[in-house]
Amino acid sequence: MMALVPRSNGNSNGDNQNAEKVCDILQEIRDEFHTLRTFVSQQPQGNNNTDRNNLSEMLARAEHTVKERTDDVLNMLNGNTVTTLTFNQLRGGHPHMQDGSTLDQFNQYQQYRDGANGVSRERIYTSHQRYNEGMPIVSIGAQQQRLVAPGAVARLEYEAKIMRNPFNKRNRQLLHDNYGIQLPIIEKQQRTPTSKNLMLGKTTEPLGILPLKTRRNPIDYPVPLTSEDAKRGIISLVERGIIPQGAHITLEPPPIQPKKSSLNDPALRSKVYIRDEPNTSVYHLEPPNIKQLAITDKTLSPPPLMDHTSSGTLTEPSEKDLALLLARNKSHELTINESRKSSANQTQKGSLMVTNSGGIGSLVGRPLPTPASNFEYKKTFRLIIQNGLTKDQTEDFLQFRQFYCLMWGSIVTVFRILEKLMHDYAIPVAFIHGEKVAELAQTIEFEHKPTIEELLSTVINRDEVEELIKKPGRRFYGSGGKERAAIAIQSYWRCFRDRRAYIRLRKRKWAASVIALTWLTQVKLSKVRKQLVIIRNRQLDLYKTKQNELKRSWSSISTNRRVIVHIPSLGLSQRVRRKLNNLPVRENYQIGRLCDLDDPNVDIIYVSPMTINDEILQYYNKLMNLRASIEQNTEQGSSSSSSSTFANASERFMIVVPEALHSFPMHNMCLATLLKYSPRALKRIKNLIKGRDAYIVTGVSHVDDLYVSEYLDIPIFGCEPEVSYLYSTKSGSKRIFEASKVPVPFGEYDIYNQQHLLESLAQLIIEHLDVQRWLFKIDDDFDGLGIAYCDVVTYLPCYRNVLKEAARFGDKWSNRWAQEHSYAKILSELPDILEQHTICVNKAQFNNWQDYLKVFLAQGGIIEAYPPSDSVTSITVCLSIEPDGHHTIICSGDHLHAESQFSCWGLSFPQSSVEPHELNLYCSQIVEQCKQRNIYGYIDIDFVTFIDAKTDKQQVWIVDLSIGYSEHISLYRVMRFVTTGHFDPQTHSFTAKVKQAKRLRNWQGSAPEYNVRRIKYTE
Repeated sequence: MMALVPRSNGNSNGDNQNAEKVCDILQEIRDEFHTLRTFVSQQPQGNNNTDRNNLSEMLARAEHTVKERTDDVLNMLNGNTVTTLTFNQLRGGHPHMQDGSTLDQFNQYQQYRDGANGVSRERIYTSHQRYNEGMPIVSIGAQQQRLVAPGAVARLEYEAKIMRNPFNKRNRQLLHDNYGIQLPIIEKQQRTPTSKNLMLGKTTEPLGILPLKTRRNPIDYPVPLTSEDAKRGIISLVERGIIPQGAHITLEPPPIQPKKSSLNDPALRSKVYIRDEPNTSVYHLEPPNIKQLAITDKTLSPPPLMDHTSSGTLTEPSEKDLALLLARNKSHELTINESRKSSANQTQKGSLMVTNSGGIGSLVGRPLPTPASNFEYKKTFRLIIQNGLTKDQTEDFLQFRQFYCLMWGSIVTVFRILEKLMHDYAIPVAFIHGEKVAELAQTIEFEHKPTIEELLSTVINRDEVEELIKKPGRRFYGSGGKERAAIAIQSYWRCFRDRRAYIRLRKRKWAASVIALTWLTQVKLSKVRKQLVIIRNRQLDLYKTKQNELKRSWSSISTNRRVIVHIPSLGLSQRVRRKLNNLPVRENYQIGRLCDLDDPNVDIIYVSPMTINDEILQYYNKLMNLRASIEQNTEQGSSSSSSSTFANASERFMIVVPEALHSFPMHNMCLATLLKYSPRALKRIKNLIKGRDAYIVTGVSHVDDLYVSEYLDIPIFGCEPEVSYLYSTKSGSKRIFEASKVPVPFGEYDIYNQQHLLESLAQLIIEHLDVQRWLFKIDDDFDGLGIAYCDVVTYLPCYRNVLKEAARFGDKWSNRWAQEHSYAKILSELPDILEQHTICVNKAQFNNWQDYLKVFLAQGGIIEAYPPSDSVTSITVCLSIEPDGHHTIICSGDHLHAESQFSCWGLSFPQSSVEPHELNLYCSQIVEQCKQRNIYGYIDIDFVTFIDAKTDKQQVWIVDLSIGYSEHISLYRVMRFVTTGHFDPQTHSFTAKVKQAKRLRNWQGSAPEYNVRRIKYTE
């Protein structure tokens, strides 16, 4: 239900009366409708149920309409501004109607209204009861007629609520109008208006701060202080830097001043003062003087010194009682248990205190004796803890307590810890050193928990106590030991159980984390591998596209102006590069690539694997300009063209040093990889070749060459890195040689296990008994560093028997059945011979046969026969396979050996050991097989020649194939550049122009005479 509460009383009395009449009429109509609808619903049911229901609905709608109109009139009566309050809110304002005047006025109004309409008191009581039970303020019965508007009742309640609230604005006016009460006027204090003329800016000047230099200088003169600085306080001086922040500040005068404490005579404190009750300490007071009596017998109850009268006064003791007390005092004295009883119990119930001076007359008036000034306090205190309890009634303990009274709280803490320790370990007696307890108590004040070692340091009989404490199970001997043992067992068991569970959980978590990390790592690695495969395929596709373009346009590029980007990279395997300590130096051996400038259409960009300083750069500039000086000494007719060709040679080359040259010192990366991680160098090269025909010439191919080619968008003068690596190995080159049908040494390739190695070697020995030495070569090694050899025939015990067997079988020795017995003997003896007599060329890397064999089987290798001759010559032929299929022999030379016959230190140009047409024939056959396998660029073919002892004829074997720009080609370029010579690939001869000395008979002509000498090596 809701109640309407008006906000204002602005209407006049006449308007209110008219409005109330209208409200009464509407209420009467509403009551009649309600009575009629109730009467219709109470009629007995018949055939006309439908009409009766329709009539009830019509009456209900009419009643609802009249109710709405009544509410509208009430709104008009209340000034069209009403506040709707729930009944609970109205009751919350006056829950129990405690205001008597308002309640009486409301009852009078109800009586007047109901009496005027003939309403009985029972209905008034019923309405009031419903109000108290939570019904609405205005309650209308079925037969009740309303003469007063409901708004009047609500307004009356609203005014009562206002009068109960003294802070309401209308409270004063309503009290005056209804009750004639005039409340006093309380004037509010007026605030002082703020001045409009405000002062802007700071009213105080900033304080001076000590300069930083002065604050940090400890020996500087102090700044003088003024009285104003002192008034601002110490904090201001510290903030300004006048007082250092780490200074120790002392207040003068100090807030706490030390003073000598007054101590009582310890001899008097050792006496026991008791009351009439046994086993208690009593102090009897008699104003105004205070006397004491030392009672020597604690077990007996002494007679009262003075009896208390009914009026509260004290009576004098008898002479007999005093004599008895004095006699007992002379016999012995008792000590006091001060640690067991508080001082409050010692001073409660003031009683008479009697001194034992020795006379009856002086018991009351003699004053307390003062201690002697020359009394010496005892400094060494021997305290006792027996069965876990401190003997606190001994004289030493009382004196100890008196001496350390200022720090007694910390000492008590130490004694409690000691008592607990002695009680837990069932120590019978422990003698405690008082001074050490006091020293230990000082550390307790700083919240330091003493250890057992520190506690035992205070025990005088430490050896006996420590022996008992260290005895296993001692702490379970005392009282409650079984419980402590049970607790310890349960604790250990829970600890063991929980620790085992925790370890199991930790292992599982560790295993889960390892599995998760491994899985994530594998997933990420697989993604990276897939991305790398995609990138490699994209780079390979681009490489093939560029190679096809280079093949189509090679004829025009090779004759026109072009740029050659030389990258002397040794893209060897990581295992080989890791063992090479001087990799940049080996790569820089090919600095002779700059001599390609003898072609006037060539510009060179040389990527240096080493830092180039000004002196080295000046040296190369002079080397390039040397050709022009040489050409000036040639014939006069060609001097003009030659000098113009090489005059600007130093301007046609550029040396680029990658910025990542020293970024990976421990990885021993090849030059192509370092250039890949040098974006500035790549960008510089790209700017230099922009809009010009260019291609890359690498060394030993590497996969990063494809990245450089893709970035620079130029082709590579060479083959695919994977193809180059495959056929540059010893086993790969053997496949090309077999397909070319060229003479090769006896041997076996693609060996990856020891059994295959031993079986192949045994079979080769049986088939070629005249071969004294056998070579072992690792597939991917470089410059002869992976070679080992063994003179098997020399150390083979069964070699003579095998020769006899071969001679006995004769021509049938080539059959397998004839070789079985000898093959088994050789196979059984080979492991020991190889273990003991194999020699490695690279002794720095391979110390013995087992180390070499491990790498040999891991990387793969070949077995090869060493030429059966004492005189063996090695030859290298350098070729160039162009993209259009043409090949050219660049140079040839005989090897120069230094350390061993397997290490080449240089070549003698041109070779003079084999007929040129024979070498050219073998080279042509090998080149055809290379072109079928898409091998282009620069290659080196190694030959060995010797005189066969059986036929006395020269024999030639092809032993190795290297794909890539080599040092031999670089050195030949330098020689040709300096000598201005020419190599003839058909005759393997090198021709150089030599100036002949001037003769007098030729001075008649205008030009000097030259003699051209042809250097030709023939057999």
